[in-house]
Amino acid sequence: MAEPVQEELSVLAAIFCRPHEWEVLSRSDHMRAKTKYVKIVEKWASDLRLTGRLMFMGKIILILLQGDRNNLKEYLILQKTSKVDVDSSGKKCKEKMISVLFETKVQTEHKRFLAFEVKEYSALDELQKEFETAGLKKLFSEFVLALVK
Repeated sequence: MAEPVQEELSVLAAIFCRPHEWEVLSRSDHMRAKTKYVKIVEKWASDLRLTGRLMFMGKIILILLQGDRNNLKEYLILQKTSKVDVDSSGKKCKEKMISVLFETKVQTEHKRFLAFEVKEYSALDELQKEFETAGLKKLFSEFVLALVK
């Protein structure tokens, strides 16, 4: 194989076949200072080279992240130890109510997100379609549906 073609294939393999790529689905209980909170999450995702979605549907707030496992762990530490929101009296507070719903190595049938995006959904079927498009239908059925019942 010609050297430039082999180099290009190596680069593509590094992009699409990341052996240490994991994904985490977490749920945030609430966001009182939504604009600030979203900016912080976007910054952390960028700094840690994580991709995925911050998803809002009614009172449901989900964070689906993909990336290096160590970076995901660092994100979760930041999420729990940094002042990202405000309490009912408007005082800065840490996010203690976030829960990890699911964590696994990215499977071959799962779509790799190319960026981190914030999305709002007005209906459950819209949120379901997002998960199905990403190859995460089972994840939606097992974890997200239970949140709306």
